[in-house]
Amino acid sequence: MIPLIIIAGPTATGKSERSFHLAKRLNSEIISADSMQVYRYFDIGTAKPTIKDRNTIPHHLTDIINPDEEYNAGRFKKDGEKIINKLHAKGKIPIVSGGTGLYISAIARGLSMAAPSDPEVRKNLRKSLEKEGCTAMHNELLKVDPDAAKKINPADKFRIERALEVYYLTGKPMSSLQSSEKHEINQYDVLYLVLNMDRSLLYQRINERVNRMIKKGLVNEVKAILARGYSDRLKPFQGIGYKEIVQYLRKELALEKAVENIKKETRNFAKRQLTWFKKVSSTKWIEVDIEKPEMTDEAIYTAVQEHFNF
Repeated sequence: MIPLIIIAGPTATGKSERSFHLAKRLNSEIISADSMQVYRYFDIGTAKPTIKDRNTIPHHLTDIINPDEEYNAGRFKKDGEKIINKLHAKGKIPIVSGGTGLYISAIARGLSMAAPSDPEVRKNLRKSLEKEGCTAMHNELLKVDPDAAKKINPADKFRIERALEVYYLTGKPMSSLQSSEKHEINQYDVLYLVLNMDRSLLYQRINERVNRMIKKGLVNEVKAILARGYSDRLKPFQGIGYKEIVQYLRKELALEKAVENIKKETRNFAKRQLTWFKKVSSTKWIEVDIEKPEMTDEAIYTAVQEHFNF
C-alpha cells in the first residue's frame, strides 16, 4: 500500500505551517485539501500559503482553476491520486493538508459512486433558484428529502441544488444514498492526524486571523477579482469572508458588521469541522502547542515514525 499522511483539523489550528515543517523534514510535498484554495485570485480570505513557502515546498492543487470553473470532490480525488502516485514513484510520502472533510474523505476512503450528476438538470435547477429563490427551493427539498434539508442551510444554494439534482436523477433522497453507499477499497496506508486546541483559544485565533485578513487587504482583493469581470454570484464568492465583503460592497452591510459576521461564520465553520473529524474513524488527534510550535512538530513527526516504522 502507498503511505499517505493527512494533516486535518478546523480552521486556524496551523495546518499549513505544521504541514510545511513536516514536508521539509521528510523532503516531501503537500497536496492542498481546501475547496477554496483551488481558485486563482482568492488568496487572503482563503489563507493560502505564501509564495515563498510554495516555492520552498511544492504545494499541489492550489491556484489550479479560475473562479467560474467547477471543482468538486470527484475532481479532487482524480487529481490528488495522480499526484500521490507520482510522489510515491519518487520515493516521497505525500502529505494531504486541509480542512475540507469531503475532499480528504475522497482520498482516504474513496468516493461513493451512488450519486450521479447531469449538467442539464443542474442548469434547470440553477434557473429555478434564480427565479424562485433559495427559500422556495429549500422548501421543495424538505418535501422530497427532509433529512438532507435539515442538514443544509436554507441559504446554501449550491448544496440545495445538488441534493435536488440527485433526487430528480435517481428518484431517491440523497440522504438515503449516503447512508447505504459503499466506498471503494482503499489503496493507501493512511496516517490521519487531526490538529486540535482549546475551543476558546481557537476562537481567539479565528478572530485575530480575520482582523489580519482585513488589514492585508481582503476588501481590495474582492474588488480586484470583480474588476476582472467575474460575477459575485459565482461559487467561490459564497465562501466565508468573501460573501460578507460582497455584501459590504453592495452597501448591504457596514464593514464593521461584515467583519463581525465573518468571525461568527468562521467560528461556526470550525465547529462543523470538529464535528466532521470526530466522526472519522482511525484518526490520531494532536493537541497544538501555540507557545511552542516545535513541540507540535515533534509530536507529529513521532506519530509518523511510529506509524511507518522508521
